Amino acid sequence: MPDTQSALYAHPVCGSTSLGLASQWAGPQLPPGRAAPTLAQHGAHVTLAIMPNKPLVLLVQLPIPPAGMEPVRGNVPLAAGYLKLMAQRRGLLAQFDVEVFPARLASSLGDTALAEAILRYRPYLVGFTCYLWNVERTLCLARRLKARDPSLAVLLGGPEIAADNAWVLHDEGVDYAAIGEGEQTFIELLQALAAGGPVGHIAGLWTRSQAQPPPRRTLSNLDEISSPYLEGILDAADEQLLLLETVRGCVFKCKFCYYPKSYPGLAYVSPPRILANLQYAAERGVREVVLLDPTLNQRRDFAEFLALLAQANERQTFTYFGELRAEGITPSIAELLRRANFTEVEVGLQSVASETQHLMARKNHLRAFEQGVRAMLRAGIKVKVDLIIGLPGDTPKTIRQGLHYLQNEGLYSSVQVFQLAVLPGTAFRNEAGMLGLQYQSRPPYYVLQTPTLSLAEMYDLMDEAQSALGIEYDAPPEPRPLGPCSDWPVRGATIDLDAQPDPLAQLPAAADRAQAFQLHLQASDFDRMRPAVLALVKHLLGEDPHATLELLFEPRSTPGISAETLDAIAAAAFASPSYLDRFYSLLPGSTRGAKRLVVLVPQMAVHHPWADEIAELADILPLAVPGQNAMQGCGTPTQAQSVTHTARAPA
Repeated sequence: MPDTQSALYAHPVCGSTSLGLASQWAGPQLPPGRAAPTLAQHGAHVTLAIMPNKPLVLLVQLPIPPAGMEPVRGNVPLAAGYLKLMAQRRGLLAQFDVEVFPARLASSLGDTALAEAILRYRPYLVGFTCYLWNVERTLCLARRLKARDPSLAVLLGGPEIAADNAWVLHDEGVDYAAIGEGEQTFIELLQALAAGGPVGHIAGLWTRSQAQPPPRRTLSNLDEISSPYLEGILDAADEQLLLLETVRGCVFKCKFCYYPKSYPGLAYVSPPRILANLQYAAERGVREVVLLDPTLNQRRDFAEFLALLAQANERQTFTYFGELRAEGITPSIAELLRRANFTEVEVGLQSVASETQHLMARKNHLRAFEQGVRAMLRAGIKVKVDLIIGLPGDTPKTIRQGLHYLQNEGLYSSVQVFQLAVLPGTAFRNEAGMLGLQYQSRPPYYVLQTPTLSLAEMYDLMDEAQSALGIEYDAPPEPRPLGPCSDWPVRGATIDLDAQPDPLAQLPAAADRAQAFQLHLQASDFDRMRPAVLALVKHLLGEDPHATLELLFEPRSTPGISAETLDAIAAAAFASPSYLDRFYSLLPGSTRGAKRLVVLVPQMAVHHPWADEIAELADILPLAVPGQNAMQGCGTPTQAQSVTHTARAPA
C-alpha cells in the first residue's frame, strides 16, 4: 500500500497553471465599465449574451466534491442569492450588474473549465462563498483567475473566513474577505467602490491594509434578505428543494460550533415572510424544505412556529427537515412536528461523558433526551442522532458508552458518527492548544490526537461504530465504466494504450472536462505502460488538481497489472491531496479519496491470487462477460459489480 500519510496532511498545490501575483496588490480601481456577458450552455457549446456596460460582480459557490461519478445535487447558492437581493434592495444595481454563477455549471465543471467559464463573463469582482469542503479549490481558482486577468478582484465570504484562519486570508488570490455575517459588508464594499473611496475602514472587511477589521454588527431583521426565491434570483424548482433560514444565532454555546462566536443574539424572519416562502415552495413543486436554523426548538414560540409550518403545508406536498434538541420535545410537540410533515429530524447527543460535556459547554439531560426521542419516534418521525469522536475529555470507554447507550435504549432511527473537526471561528479552535487538540491544518480540520485519544484509537472506534450499526459512512458510489456520450462537460475518456502512440493527445481539452472525470485505460501490459499512465495522471491532476478522478484499468491478460505499478500510480495520484483525500483518510475501509483506482477483471479471475494482491490497492470490478464493459449510453451501468475488500485507508 502506498505511504500517503504525509501527503494527506501536507499543504496542497493548485497545479501547474496556478500563477502567483504580488501579495501586496491593493485591488483594482473601479473601471469606467466593461461588457458583462452571461453564459448559456446549449449541448456542447457555450454562448455569450452581452449585458449592459456596467462592472459585473459574479457570485460563485463551488459544491461539495463528489465521491464518484454521480451528478452533484444540493449545491444551492443561497448566500449568493442573499447578496444579490441586498444589492437590489439598496439600489446598487444601477452601478453594478450582480449575477449568480449558474449552480449547474459550478457543480459540474472541472477546475480549468470553471476558470474559463468565469472569465467569459469578464467580471470586475468575483465573490466566493467558502465552506470547508470548497475553500481550497476556491483559492486555487481565484489564483488562476487573477493570473489570467490581473484587474479582477476576489472577495471571499462564508464560515471559512475567520480571523483565526490565516492561511485563507493570506492567500495571494484574495483581495477582500468578509469576516462574519457578510450581507452588509458586501453592500458597503460595493458602495465604497462605486464612490471611488477607500475600503479600509469597513466593518467586517479584511483587506491587506486592514488585517483586523472592526467587528460587523449582525442583521437585526432577517426580512431584509428574505427571500432570493421570492425575488426570482433562485428557483427552488431546479432541485425541488428549498433552503430556508428563519432565525440566525443560537442560545446554546457549544464550543465545536461556529454560531456562538458569530451571533451575539437571535434575529428572525417574520411569520408573514416565512409563510410567503412556504407558499412559493408549494407553487414551485418543492419536495423538501430544509430549515437551516441551528437549533430549531430554541425559539420561545416553537409551538406557534410549527403551527405556521403546518398551515403552509396543509396538503403535505413537501416534507420538512431540521436540527433540534431532543430535550423539551413533548408528545404534543412531536405531534405538531408530524402534522407539519417533518419526516426526519437530526438531534445531537455528541457524548455521554460529563467531563466532555463540560469541556464542550453542552450539557445533555439524558432523561429529557430519552423522552424527546421516544416522543418523536412514536409520532412516526425518524430521528437521526449525532455522536462525535475526538471531543476533549472523551476516552475509548466513554465513546463506546455513548454508542451502547443509544443501542440499548433504542433511541434512534439512524446514528451519524463524526470525527471532530476543529473549525475556524469556534471556541475549540481558540482553545486547541490549552485542550491539547492536534488537528489537520487544512480542511476538514479533523482532530488527530487528544490527551485521551490517539489517532489509532479514533480510527478503531469509527470502525467499531460502523460494524455495530451495520453502515459504512460516506460510502462512495459503486464504480462503473461510463458509456459513450456527448454530454458537456465531458465526464470520461477511454484510451487504448496499445494502439495510441501519444495517449495525452487523446484526452479531451481541460476546458471541456467535468470535475468528476473517469479515465478508462486498456492495455496488454500495464507494467510496461506505467510511464504513460503516470504521465496521464500527472497531466490530468496538473490541470484539474481538485478533480474527482476515477482510474479504470482494463488489462487484456491476467495478470495484466502488478501491485507495484498500482502502488506507483496511487502515489502519483495522492501526491497533492485535496479535501476528499483528507476527509476519507480517517475513515475505515479501502483506500479512498478524490482519486480511485479500479481494475476490471474477467469473472473467472476474481478469486485469482493476483486479484487478492491488488485488492489492497484498487477496487476489483468483475465483468460478467468479457467485453461487456462497453456501455449503451453515458452513465448506463455495466453488468459488472464491484468486489468489496477490507484494505484500510492511510491514516
